[in-house]
Amino acid sequence: MKKAMMITALISAMLFSHTAYASGGEAWDFTETFDNAASINESFNFHFTVKQYDRRTEKLDKNWILEDGVIKRVGNIDKSDLTVNIAVMTYISEVYDNFELSVDFKAGSETRAWPVIAVMQEIPGKYYLTDGGGAGIFMQQDGKITMWGPIVRGSKGNLYEERIKGAYAANDWHIMRVIVRNSDITVYLDGVEILRSTLNDTDYAKGYVSLISVNNDCSFDNFKIRRLASPGERGNEPNKSEYADAGQSLDDIIKNGYTGAIRRISRSHAYRHL
Repeated sequence: MKKAMMITALISAMLFSHTAYASGGEAWDFTETFDNAASINESFNFHFTVKQYDRRTEKLDKNWILEDGVIKRVGNIDKSDLTVNIAVMTYISEVYDNFELSVDFKAGSETRAWPVIAVMQEIPGKYYLTDGGGAGIFMQQDGKITMWGPIVRGSKGNLYEERIKGAYAANDWHIMRVIVRNSDITVYLDGVEILRSTLNDTDYAKGYVSLISVNNDCSFDNFKIRRLASPGERGNEPNKSEYADAGQSLDDIIKNGYTGAIRRISRSHAYRHL
């Protein structure tokens, strides 16, 4: 585990993070423990923006290091300002509409800025407050869990906040879990539901997921994600046809219908009636 993790965070991580299965009991589609640079480069790309609206492609080691089994933001951190020098890593292997993700995070203490989990992004590397940036979810310094972005429906326009109970410290580890089903989004912190809101419809049905450091020395670990079925969508059902066990190949069925199966079943019925 992480060397500086407090006892309470360690217990939380043991309970909620180190498992191969999601909350519904199904396996995660993808897991990244940030132990190996090659696997990270295969699944993520990296961008950097100075003032939110510019965006340039970077390499992993430009603004991040792998340390003690986590990925940590380093370098280009401006202690005199907050929303500048933003490092973004985007999971690029898939885009998602209905999904569940989980990630461990630590805010860090070099500045009062924050780490962000961004969802439903139109373009990899976008800052979450810009057009196409989707929705960003993060913990503020006073313990507010905040969801902000152009597609967020909230009491303050594109802003939605809920205050967590208990103490907050910049170097504590927490686990954020986010579930998106169509336009409904639910956020959990350390296994407890914190906020629930709705996302506005967009021109893009699916979006990217990013982990973002907004000008701070945050760390991430144990990123996990899985696709969810749409509400009302049914999975595969058992084949209840009387020909299900007849052994006829799919090609034969496509070409000839169930004639082969019928002949085999007819013979088996005949044998049973002898």
